Amino acid sequence: MTWQSSLNAAIKNLRAEEQNLERDLGRVREAIHALGGLGRGGKRGSAPSGSRRLSPAGREAIAKAARKRWAKWRAQQKA
Repeated sequence: MTWQSSLNAAIKNLRAEEQNLERDLGRVREAIHALGGLGRGGKRGSAPSGSRRLSPAGREAIAKAARKRWAKWRAQQKA
């Protein structure tokens, strides 16, 4: 077998493996898509639309608590 025929055989094997991997990847994507609607609502990290909105008063309370924590931390750093 010449080096060219060896190279052609290797390329043929790699293309066959590529097709197998693409088929497997398609199956994995289908499974992910099928399972995406189950559980806690599909996409990870996204809040449900229109709900869980923070009121201005709640946002201010969180900001106030954060300022208080930072003030305490700064005071400890100076001491």
